[in-house]
Amino acid sequence: MIDLVVAGGRLIDPSQELDATGVVGIDGGQIVACASPPAAFEARRTIDAAGLIVVPGLVDLHVHVYPGVSHYGVDPDETCLLRGVTTAVDAGSAGAQTFPGLRRYVIEGARTRVLAYLHVAVQGMISSLVGELEDVRWASPALTVACAREHPDVIVGVKVRLGYQMVGQDPEAALLAARKAADRLELPLMVHVIDMPRPLPWLLSHLGDGDVVTHCFHGSEGGSLLDDAGDVLPDAFAARERGVLFDIGHGIGSFTFRVARTALAQGFPPDTISSDIHAYNVNGPVFDQVTTLSKLVTLGMALPDVIAATTTAPARAVRRSHELASLAVGREADVTVLELVRGDRELVDAAGERVFASEWLTPRWVVRGGEAIELDSRPPDAPS
Repeated sequence: MIDLVVAGGRLIDPSQELDATGVVGIDGGQIVACASPPAAFEARRTIDAAGLIVVPGLVDLHVHVYPGVSHYGVDPDETCLLRGVTTAVDAGSAGAQTFPGLRRYVIEGARTRVLAYLHVAVQGMISSLVGELEDVRWASPALTVACAREHPDVIVGVKVRLGYQMVGQDPEAALLAARKAADRLELPLMVHVIDMPRPLPWLLSHLGDGDVVTHCFHGSEGGSLLDDAGDVLPDAFAARERGVLFDIGHGIGSFTFRVARTALAQGFPPDTISSDIHAYNVNGPVFDQVTTLSKLVTLGMALPDVIAATTTAPARAVRRSHELASLAVGREADVTVLELVRGDRELVDAAGERVFASEWLTPRWVVRGGEAIELDSRPPDAPS
């Protein structure tokens, strides 16, 4: 007899090219069966997933989960795990001199698996009063490299923000410092591009395989994915051919339906879908990762592609495909159970545009390391 069976749901697992009704069996914190057609297992507990969607535990590539230190910080378990995300990647809330606290007080205490991009600014993103690299002396490739080498199990890359609010009017010194640290570590670089004082092709010339452009569908002029005619930049297509990844990073001001529609219509979908959940958007317009996924479904992305962009794709981005985002036998038992609800729901982007979704996703169950948690399936913007 095994510990848990998730039975009768539609299994969507891009890592196995699986999309069929089936059963997931879990014992001792590991997946011991992933069967389609459904098979019968004796289990101590059964989750009836008939009519639901069973996927590998969701990975959110861009979050901010350092409450009490970063002004952006929110609790990872409340905002990620209890909304269906089993792995959350903090995107630069901490730098080399604040990361030990992130590890001790957040990563080691959270039920959510928390990984991190390390900010090249040693203090990280602690305050909105002054941009973290308006004075580039805060950037230290040497300390960034030393910290990442001390914590290789959880640090997955380097982060830099190149908006004028963070670096002033010349982003080059900040970018080069981050590039130097990432290259020495042989880790990917994630770059925040909204309000960048230079055009996106300038940045893309510095990026290569595995690097991440986050906030790719923002609607601001600086760092725009679109040219003056409203077309996706040829440089962006060329960068994707080189392996550069384009990430949603919804945030408070970094995702617009207008740019997303244009990019999708021109054959430029996001590689990864992330929420950029933080203190300024957790009560809207982001709410959670699943709401962000619902916005891409509403814009016409196929559901299996949306699931891949929050499972296998971000797992590859953080170089953890061997341990994350799969329902394969032998993997750690991280599973998310979703419902595709049919009925009108208003969704809002970062520019205030409202669309009405005829179907949208909500989390029903999450399994983290074999522990099953039933979730509040009401949409987070529903009246209490």
